[in-house]
Amino acid sequence: MSMLDSKDFDKAWLDRSQEESVVKWALGLKFEDIPSPVIAETKRAVLDTLGTALGAQLLSITSVVNSFIKTSFPGDTARTWFGGQETSALGAALANGLITDGLDVHDTGHYTKGHAGAALIPCAFAVLHIAPGKVSGAEFLTALTAAYEVAYRVGNAMHECCSDYHSSGAWNALGCAVFCARILQLTVEESLHALGIAEYYGPRSQIMRVVNIPTMLKDGSGQGAFVGLQSVLLAKEGFTGCGCPVISKKSIVAIYKDLGSEWRMTKFHVYKKYAVCYWAQPSIAGTISVMKENSIKPEDVASITCHTFKEATGLQQELPNNTEEAQYCILYPIAAAAYRGKVGPSEIDGKYLHDPKVLELAKKVKIVVDSALTSSSGDPELKGAESASMTANVAWVEVVTKDGTVFKGGKARVPWDHLAGEKPPGDKEIIDKFMWLGSEAAVTKEKLQKVVDLTMHLENIPDASVVNELTLSYDILRYDMIRYDVIRYDVIRYDVIR
Repeated sequence: MSMLDSKDFDKAWLDRSQEESVVKWALGLKFEDIPSPVIAETKRAVLDTLGTALGAQLLSITSVVNSFIKTSFPGDTARTWFGGQETSALGAALANGLITDGLDVHDTGHYTKGHAGAALIPCAFAVLHIAPGKVSGAEFLTALTAAYEVAYRVGNAMHECCSDYHSSGAWNALGCAVFCARILQLTVEESLHALGIAEYYGPRSQIMRVVNIPTMLKDGSGQGAFVGLQSVLLAKEGFTGCGCPVISKKSIVAIYKDLGSEWRMTKFHVYKKYAVCYWAQPSIAGTISVMKENSIKPEDVASITCHTFKEATGLQQELPNNTEEAQYCILYPIAAAAYRGKVGPSEIDGKYLHDPKVLELAKKVKIVVDSALTSSSGDPELKGAESASMTANVAWVEVVTKDGTVFKGGKARVPWDHLAGEKPPGDKEIIDKFMWLGSEAAVTKEKLQKVVDLTMHLENIPDASVVNELTLSYDILRYDMIRYDVIRYDVIRYDVIR
């Protein structure tokens, strides 16, 4: 197949009418056209992403980014989440995207090899600051659903027609452009230019570099949020950039043909349970299972051997020195999981990252490639089911205790991944995850519950920016700003106290 990043690129490869079809669908989508399960999933994605950003507040990337925004993006149009740093809308999109991307526990889309929400939702809330009028909760959810649906298809298409293994920012920027084009009321022509600009300027960063040399660069979603909003603002001013081959290349246009009839938000959208790379999730789940089912104490462990698929061995197998290395590591998170039964902000950046007992156990972890678990076409055991896994994503764990007893676990897959045959999280699990991440940032249960109530009833709110108000101070923290109550039929009434 001819690749779009080839020097032999030829516009004859393209069907430009497909770009207009996608734009018209995204701009014309109505709330009532979206199935209720899809709306429910979009609301859950908002809450999950806000939780991720909140859980990242104590990471060093947050203070670094806020300091950078203060000096480099002055303004008073918007503010960064939780820290409340005044900035421009572009500054807020960039900052909140970078910070959210700093904690690897955000949502994932199968076939994209990456993440959408870490860019889409920071960008979505940033653009509300410069919207021409109030944006209702229903319109917010409609625009965000359109953005997810387009982004997930672009992510899929980009891997089909580009030879590099790029970061999520390369494609989630186009989803951000879709959302912003709708909220800022761009014309079809302007939106076509915005998509072309976002595709051209989107960060085609090489993800395997950061997997092997972990830093704050992460998955490029901060730049994805920034480029998406920037593209729309440029197009609105008359900047040209139309031509979006990742949508119009003839060999991949079929990916977009089912927009509005097939919803990737309910089919391929999944959530993370542990704050590390997706590839490490099965080994962590398997370790926790063996430890718990056999009542094994961490101090009694002589060795942990994780048999898993080949790609997982690309993660760091050295002891981490910082949170970025911990999140792209596989040995340390397994040891932390054995001790703690979970892997979140405290485990990948708190005191446990430097706990001698956890680090010593990490030295006893071994990763073994199991050829039977390695499949580029998905999980070989999910026969008859549509497995969208880019790899098999399976592991089984063997724990040997100091007395020589061997405990073998069954096959473990990615928790919450319904395409791996796992039970997906319900509202309770997503809310519990949000409450957990918020508690890690020392936010009270009462304050967190207010965010949950507003987000989970977002379609009933006449002005979606009220959710933004809840994120603009680190004392979410100043909830004395907002008075609300839930009345009959789950309609939320609120008053922002000026």
